[in-house]
Amino acid sequence: MGLRIFCIYFFINDESVIVVWTEFLLALQFLTRLPVTVSGVVDDRTMARSMAYYSLIGLLIGGGAAGVRYLLGLVFSATPANLGAIIFVIFVTGNLHGDGLMDTADGIFSGRSRERMLEIMKDSRVGSHGLMAGVLDLLLRLVLLGEMEPAMQITALLLAPTLGRWVLVYGSARYPYARNSGGTGSFTVYVGWRELLYNSVVALGVTLGFLRVPGLILLVVALVAAFLLHRFIKGRLGGVTGDTLGAAGEVVEILTLAVLVVLPSLISNVHH
Repeated sequence: MGLRIFCIYFFINDESVIVVWTEFLLALQFLTRLPVTVSGVVDDRTMARSMAYYSLIGLLIGGGAAGVRYLLGLVFSATPANLGAIIFVIFVTGNLHGDGLMDTADGIFSGRSRERMLEIMKDSRVGSHGLMAGVLDLLLRLVLLGEMEPAMQITALLLAPTLGRWVLVYGSARYPYARNSGGTGSFTVYVGWRELLYNSVVALGVTLGFLRVPGLILLVVALVAAFLLHRFIKGRLGGVTGDTLGAAGEVVEILTLAVLVVLPSLISNVHH
């Protein structure tokens, strides 16, 4: 039986703290498959406010993956240890955003009308485009991690999910929702500058905390990628959906790994 967490706290009397804690738990519940349940009726505005903590949840997911990588690295070589960390993320998130990537690939690359693309993305079956996207996602993560030094692998596992969740919030705050009939991500219409600011502070702080000034390169790449990806998707679908937000997050995670592969050599060349 899963752990049930009720919004009744015997040791907290400050209502604002309870609200923040509830929103944090909602974000944790939505982004992971951890046995966390928030009781009571939750409306779309509250779900939108919970997105303020998405990058923080991403950091926690990354911390778990980094821990798995470190422990497996004590026994196995780098490749199986990295694969174990990737599998950990897939299981702890329920492959939520990987599924969005595959659905988006099936829809966007179907060559159909906007309405038909949205219908294809709601189909639970995976097509050839989606399958290819999912396989490439997994392979690129494994290959790119393998190109890094062990210490950088740990950093990458922490930063990638943090920036990947920031992209979700950026897309939700800056672009309209594409579906007229609702959907998993329909609450994103209420996401605004508050949620984007909170996530940006976390993403900025964590990236610069690990990489210092060179981390600005990664942040610029993530920002440009987020802008271009969501603009492309808006051009095809008229806005974003839960699937496309997840797909953008996956792409930015891969780009984060790619930047961290080349960043040491860039720094070395600058110093010389």
